[in-house]
Amino acid sequence: MKFSFFATAAGVLLVAVLPLRAEWHLEDSRHLSAPGAPVAFYQKTVSDGSIAELRVVFFDSKKCGLKVIDNASGDDDLAAAMERTGCLAGVNGNYFHPDRTPLGLVVSDGKTVHPQERAKLLSGMLTATRDRISLLRTAEFQPDPKITQALQAGPFLVDHGVPVTGLNDTRRAERTVVLSDGGGHCALLVCSSPVTLAGMARILSSQGVISEMHVVRALNLDGGSSTAFWVKEPPFYRREFKTVRNFLGVVLK
Repeated sequence: MKFSFFATAAGVLLVAVLPLRAEWHLEDSRHLSAPGAPVAFYQKTVSDGSIAELRVVFFDSKKCGLKVIDNASGDDDLAAAMERTGCLAGVNGNYFHPDRTPLGLVVSDGKTVHPQERAKLLSGMLTATRDRISLLRTAEFQPDPKITQALQAGPFLVDHGVPVTGLNDTRRAERTVVLSDGGGHCALLVCSSPVTLAGMARILSSQGVISEMHVVRALNLDGGSSTAFWVKEPPFYRREFKTVRNFLGVVLK
């Protein structure tokens, strides 16, 4: 923090001048998957003076869908669940209680594993039908028999292409996020560097960081020690540090 001194009639006034927040910018971006692969795997490094590492898989919902995989037994880690269900890529899912009971709505292959809940944290829904993947505000959600996969999570990080206001900007953790352009292009992302929720929102909204799609909405999933990321080709696994209740995978239609 810098200080400036101003003369006044009564003496000298000491004024604290807070430093301006640095903007996030892209330091490096590497496309790791083969040309024409159904999911495009990128590794990105971004900086605002500190460094954050991102891993992202982009996909078109016309070619790929999402699958919620319930891990009620606790026997699977992310890699085992992805391989068992034939996924192309995947991340950890939504929140859960200490006894591993899911927190909020969970729908897997048309079956409701856990009902919707009301909580400030659970401000959003990820839903998938045969033809569409949606990120919805909780108030926008309407039960529909066409929904085959769903996770209730939050908070929303980006809405209408801009960072959501009022997000926590003090607590840092690793993050797992779902992105949508509202038109069929989606992505799963993990930030393996501890950042705040507000910081994650700023990263996703910063010009040039996610240039592969326009991020219209971004929904935060469980993070911290639950954060995990797996890709089939080229093989990559960022392992979770604890057993989680469910996973979210990308499957070929």
